Amino acid sequence: AVIRLEQLYPFPTADLKTALEAYPGAELVWAQEEPENMGAWSFVQSQIRRTLGPDVTITPVAREESGSPAGGSQTVHDREQDDLLTAAISEPI
Repeated sequence: AVIRLEQLYPFPTADLKTALEAYPGAELVWAQEEPENMGAWSFVQSQIRRTLGPDVTITPVAREESGSPAGGSQTVHDREQDDLLTAAISEPI
């Protein structure tokens, strides 16, 4: 299943808990197009751990850390995008 967060602040703690109750034991993956050091990942991981407990495992799927959000060419972007989508929906991560 895919659960999309439409709002990051205030963090939808109750809605996320309710949505995840339907999938006990599910693998949690945070997917974002931005590099791992950009985007919402650094904020969201702490919010999810506060919501679900500190021992929850969340796997980030994102572009590699970078000083720029763009790969520099359409070819690089297309390859990164394909890799990102494949990793986000593959089983298991």
